[in-house]
Amino acid sequence: MEDIKNILQENLAYYLEQKKIIVSRLSVLPRGKTKEKKINGDTYFYLQSRQAGRVVDEYIGKTVPQDLQESLQQRKMLEIELEKVREAIKLLDKRDKPESSLMEPIDQILHKFTEAGLWDSGIEIVGTWCFLIYARYLPIEKYPLRTQDKDFLIPMPYKGAVFDLSAYFRQLGFMEHFNPDGSMFFSTGTLKIEFLAPHKGRKDDSSPYIRELSIKPQVLRLVDILLKEAIDIKISPGIWVRVPSPCSFLLHKLLIANRWNRGSKKEKDLKQAVYIGQYVLMDEPEKQKLLSLWQTFSPAWKSKVKKALADAHRVLPLKSPLITLLQSHLP
Repeated sequence: MEDIKNILQENLAYYLEQKKIIVSRLSVLPRGKTKEKKINGDTYFYLQSRQAGRVVDEYIGKTVPQDLQESLQQRKMLEIELEKVREAIKLLDKRDKPESSLMEPIDQILHKFTEAGLWDSGIEIVGTWCFLIYARYLPIEKYPLRTQDKDFLIPMPYKGAVFDLSAYFRQLGFMEHFNPDGSMFFSTGTLKIEFLAPHKGRKDDSSPYIRELSIKPQVLRLVDILLKEAIDIKISPGIWVRVPSPCSFLLHKLLIANRWNRGSKKEKDLKQAVYIGQYVLMDEPEKQKLLSLWQTFSPAWKSKVKKALADAHRVLPLKSPLITLLQSHLP
């Protein structure tokens, strides 16, 4: 399963290249901050910076030029991004990669889902693992991500193949756990398997038991978007998976990025959306599906997506031109 193993490998070269690009950008941007001074009742502005160990004030004028303000803001965003890149390089350079213990159950799970016809039943891989599959098998720019969670989305009502998922995961050595809402997940300590289902309305807060699968998935709002226009990807001989269409994945990530419960996941949501967005805009059929799906969104949903794209400029300053292009296609 060399192809699947490659999904897990960290791309240290990516971060080294990002560091080189950011440092190059920073070298041509002004440094420091603007400082206001009052002299004889008049206001003057200076650019204050530290040079050779001392503070230097460089006169700007009676106003701060717009392009200087933008350049200083860009420097601030790039410096934040550089710190994140350096931290990633530090972690990747030192981290051991014992993948075999993690890969063995994933290999078995994907093969069993194919054999049991669960992909044909409409079950999809979603979340970060979905993005990693995109990155491996679609022509998109690579962006390395690490996750030990593997999420499966089950269409509701379920009308597919019968397969005892609970017994199967226990057989593989997974421990069965329950969330407060009664939904189930399985864990080995190094790998967590979760099952999700679309939330069907205000009265649908409880976790439904799917008898055909012997599983109680966690119900979530908005995930029904991921069931539109699903695609199948062959990842190795005899094994294929079903994942959401890239355009559905893109809009879903932008839609949920600013939800109250995303917390630290927001940044990852935005990064995945922007990187898959480049592929969506370059692939004409996928772009048309994006525009079509966008027209079905309510004004409230569109507003959430637009806010997420605005936030993405801060999270991914090097991708601002691409983000602006996405904004122009989602008016």
